[in-house]
Amino acid sequence: MGDQETQFIIEAIGEKTRGSQPAQHYAGPVTVIQARDRLADAPADAVVMVLPTFRLHAGEPLGHGLKRLGVDAIDEAIAVFYDGDVQFGEAVHTARKSTKKVRSLLRLVRFEVGERVYHFENEWLRDTSRLLSAVRTSSVLVNGAQDIRDMYGPLLADGTFDEVLKRLAANRDRIEERVMEDPEVVPRVVSNLERARGRYESWPADPDARRVYGIGIRNEYRAVGPGVKAIHARGRREMVAAYNAPSPESFHRWRKRVRYLGRQLEILTPLWPEVMIGMAITLDRISELLGQDHDLAELLQTLADRPDLCPNPLERALMTALAEQRRSDLQTAARILGRRMYAESPSAFAERLGAYWESMELARTTHLVSHPA
Repeated sequence: MGDQETQFIIEAIGEKTRGSQPAQHYAGPVTVIQARDRLADAPADAVVMVLPTFRLHAGEPLGHGLKRLGVDAIDEAIAVFYDGDVQFGEAVHTARKSTKKVRSLLRLVRFEVGERVYHFENEWLRDTSRLLSAVRTSSVLVNGAQDIRDMYGPLLADGTFDEVLKRLAANRDRIEERVMEDPEVVPRVVSNLERARGRYESWPADPDARRVYGIGIRNEYRAVGPGVKAIHARGRREMVAAYNAPSPESFHRWRKRVRYLGRQLEILTPLWPEVMIGMAITLDRISELLGQDHDLAELLQTLADRPDLCPNPLERALMTALAEQRRSDLQTAARILGRRMYAESPSAFAERLGAYWESMELARTTHLVSHPA
């Protein structure tokens, strides 16, 4: 795996699931590997940075790469609805996650493709994803209640929250069944995704297309720099707003910008893999913290609106108290990481990535003679 230095490896981005151990953010020597099946090659004291799948390839022209990523993500969203081995709730989760990847990509080139194209495609995917939002919400309610019981279980009497979990799971199953049996929802989602795929497939990928036809994506940093700067600036503002006026809505708005920026940095991995993936891991962790916070906020609102899901008033009060304490902890943890991630001004952040781009291009076009061993 290289020289005799200890190879520091950062746990992967793409495979992590909620509840797994968060990756360490390390600033020292790093080894990048292509895939998880290479983990066996790592020494015993290794800690591996796996390249995210949602990324440009080294040397890949920007237009070609973004077109490939957009089409692949939409293909993934469509495919899960035809896979009989995938549970419907998991299919919905995968499809929504894939559409968010594409929406992050659109924000990256928003100022390159123009406002009309950006708004049309972003709203198309947003509205398509919303057709499945009831399934997603019903699932996270169960996850939120389970997380609370798992965290505070040793302090609770046996059987505490069993009934609310049972009722939330039954509610989730009813909603999933209703959506699955609706003759319009899933066919409409798939149709919308297929139509979007056709448009992405026809994107002009040649770098000269913009000059010749007035549309296309230049193979230059200025094609993505303004998008990165804008989403960083929006995230920074939303973070300040969330802590100045805390509410489930304000933290959720910040989370969306965190997630978009993280995906954008994954796309731009070739700029400097060790650094870009490290930042993406940090953003992924912030997003996970804020996601858990939002799930608990939705759980509390649902129990307030539908006390039948937790008919025991004492358990309902206990769930509320524990969830609010957990939300406070999650928000504090997100603030610590957020202050690191947004320490730079948006202009300085975008300029730094621009310098990485220039360095990447210099490395790509320069051929150096290696020192003999």
